[in-house]
Amino acid sequence: MTKNDLIRELAVSEKLTLTTATKAVDGVIRIIKENLAKGDSIFLRGFATLAVVDCAEKTARNIATGQPIVVPSHKSVKFKASKELKESLNNGCLV
Repeated sequence: MTKNDLIRELAVSEKLTLTTATKAVDGVIRIIKENLAKGDSIFLRGFATLAVVDCAEKTARNIATGQPIVVPSHKSVKFKASKELKESLNNGCLV
């Protein structure tokens, strides 16, 4: 599913115009990005937790040449699915 698919699905399911649905999706994404950039975690009950994690510097290997390279330390986002989401995925039922 792409962002446009999500917007169309939201517009249809919630009886919104495409413009309103686009603003809603863009607004949610913007707020999530801003809070993650500040180092805050996002808790979406019944769906998932998004948390900023620090990744340490490590040595890896360039697949094409086989040469070792150093991957610098950086921040990443960890997605942890909620218990409800895991259960719905494993039981094949939605919502």
